Amino acid sequence: MTGASTDAAEAVRCLADARRALVTSHMSPDGDALGSELALAELAAAFGTDTVIVNRDPAPAGIAEMPGAEVVCVAPTTPEDFPKGFDLVVTLECPGLDRPGFDGLDALPILNIDHHAANDRYGELNYLDESAPAVGEMVLRMYRAAGVEPSAQAATAMYVALSTDTGDFRYSNATPRAFLAAAELVEAGARPEQVAEWVHQRRSAASVRLLGEALRTLQITEDGRVASLSVDADAFARAQATPADTDGLINVPRAITGVIVAAFFKQWEPGVVRISLRSRGAVDVRAIAAAYGGGGHSNAAGCTVPGELAAVRQEVLARLRTLLESGS
Repeated sequence: MTGASTDAAEAVRCLADARRALVTSHMSPDGDALGSELALAELAAAFGTDTVIVNRDPAPAGIAEMPGAEVVCVAPTTPEDFPKGFDLVVTLECPGLDRPGFDGLDALPILNIDHHAANDRYGELNYLDESAPAVGEMVLRMYRAAGVEPSAQAATAMYVALSTDTGDFRYSNATPRAFLAAAELVEAGARPEQVAEWVHQRRSAASVRLLGEALRTLQITEDGRVASLSVDADAFARAQATPADTDGLINVPRAITGVIVAAFFKQWEPGVVRISLRSRGAVDVRAIAAAYGGGGHSNAAGCTVPGELAAVRQEVLARLRTLLESGS
């Protein structure tokens, strides 16, 4: 293992030296995960490095329409010829090696590319930058370092990454660096109107039914500062939904006037609750996620907690109320 580096050129050399790389990201991939994977694969091809993109779960319906997304393999395990058919693993947006959901990734050298503050630095090379607005922007810097011009397709993939991780440039990570990257990607052929269509106007019928199930569980604290939703296995079954259909639902309680913290509790298998947390301003929900072994950013974090939904929801909401009362 090595320390962290913010040098994109080092990551480029690591990628270029590989013959064949397995590329992956976290379970339930979002726009930053999928967009970064697709753009990195094109960059690798410019060096003659072959890539295989494998994710544990499918991407949400809209962003799965991105050009090139059809090459992504969604599978519960790594390919049959892994590890002997590969010489590098690239993980994107995974602060811990458990995040992709695959066993044995450490059988090969790992290029770990991430912008989360709490990263385990598990790679042979750890290309880390907490100040990056998205991992997609870090991949763009790899293009710059390599002197490679992204195609319109790769630029679109990186724009999806940047747009989704900044909440359409509404979150605190919508820094000048984010806007400069966006301008560069649009000049390279990314179409913001098309990306907005994929991200906001492409919902599966199951996700809309699941939203209906979730809204029945809406709870808002007396002071109006904490709002939460939940969906259990029965709700998933009634909606004929999958985990990918939960994408973006956390933004519904977050949008309620006066709400400072929003929480979304999801349980689709016994004894395991997935939690998404969002906050405004200086309220750091990452601290709550970290207490349960999760992580993320100060205003957007998540974790997985063993237990049953009702009890976990009660416990986490109590922690969130304490967090607000402390003024953290």
